[in-house]
Amino acid sequence: MPFGMFRSHYSPILADFGSSGVKLVQTTVGDLPTIAAAAFLPFSDDLRGRPVEERFEFLARELPEVLRENHFRGNRLVLAPFSQHMLVQHIGVPSGDAERAESVIRLQIAIGLGCDPDALVVRTSEVCETTRDGTAKVEHISFAMSRDDVMRYVELARRAKLKVVGVHGEISALVHAFDHVNRRAEDENIATMYVDLGYGGTKVAICHGAKLVFAKSISIAGRTIDTRLAEIRRCSLADARAARLAEGIKPIRIGAPGAMNASPAASAMDGGMAILRAAAAKIENENAVTIGAASAVATDRRGPGSAPALGASVPADAARSVTAEARETVESLADELSMCTRYHGSLFRDRRIDRVVFLGGEARDTGLCQSLASGLRLPAKVGDPMARFLVNGAAPKGLPDPQSSHPGWAVACGLASSPTDL
Repeated sequence: MPFGMFRSHYSPILADFGSSGVKLVQTTVGDLPTIAAAAFLPFSDDLRGRPVEERFEFLARELPEVLRENHFRGNRLVLAPFSQHMLVQHIGVPSGDAERAESVIRLQIAIGLGCDPDALVVRTSEVCETTRDGTAKVEHISFAMSRDDVMRYVELARRAKLKVVGVHGEISALVHAFDHVNRRAEDENIATMYVDLGYGGTKVAICHGAKLVFAKSISIAGRTIDTRLAEIRRCSLADARAARLAEGIKPIRIGAPGAMNASPAASAMDGGMAILRAAAAKIENENAVTIGAASAVATDRRGPGSAPALGASVPADAARSVTAEARETVESLADELSMCTRYHGSLFRDRRIDRVVFLGGEARDTGLCQSLASGLRLPAKVGDPMARFLVNGAAPKGLPDPQSSHPGWAVACGLASSPTDL
């Protein structure tokens, strides 16, 4: 047995339960963390449309083997549940009730859902003081989940011989994915809008530095767009999705401005992706391009050695935009995002949003990101939280597309920095 001082230390197993499947990650712990293990357990198109109970049965059968095959260590599990199991809501608490804000919020949510307050697990995050209808209130972001749903994940973990030690909403986790970028006091002066473009839903977080000040879940997402395309083109949902991605994605080499993917030739040079990513982190890709009529704006105040997790700029000269049939749906999503920025502006009248970072599996669609950035008129980037880890070590065998950026793994990466408090 190796001496303790030389033994590697690992995070719990980190699991992001998404509409397309479950992303699994385990990291090393320390000043230079790496990805020790990774795997993606996908849902078939048929399973995606079935009741969640069937997905749980599938996972109970498949998880143990996937964890063994990809060399995950230990049995501790931190997870982000399916978005349908987590309610996200802004609630204003009267200033006089500030000391018992959590119980007030729990009761208010329970009344809205028509359930017993004790049947809910609620976490709150204070945002700011505000005034509504002439009444002084304290704005909170609340995350609520049924205790029964929590226990369903605990039971699933038990069947896979795992122990749940943390449960966190997707929005909380994706914000934690950038904690290392926002650790300085002056980073509080930077307002970032994170937009997680998933297949089943879109999650929005606005942060002042590392502090979450706005959160919302939006139902419009990749599936919404594909459903519309399938109706117009009279094809299957799978065919519509394949066509949209083929028309919207523009591969770009790592190491070039606006980079999102490595070319095969570049991947073979200088010892692989770790060196490539380290080099990419040094380029001045933080001079993000404002889409539309606005000019280029420097969004990162760190200088050219910016954090690789913030990713690559959405190219203003992207060769493709969203297909005409999807434009109305994308404009609806852009309107929802604009409402988020206006709500933020109503809370913080002296603050503007400095940049938007697109995340999620649908962020691979360059045309979609370009169209949304144009509507927001903000400097835009496609984030890559996994780059923080891959700079320090090679990608494990279970990580899909190791030579590409991984905006869809933001939640899984953020769970590495989330507390184990269950």
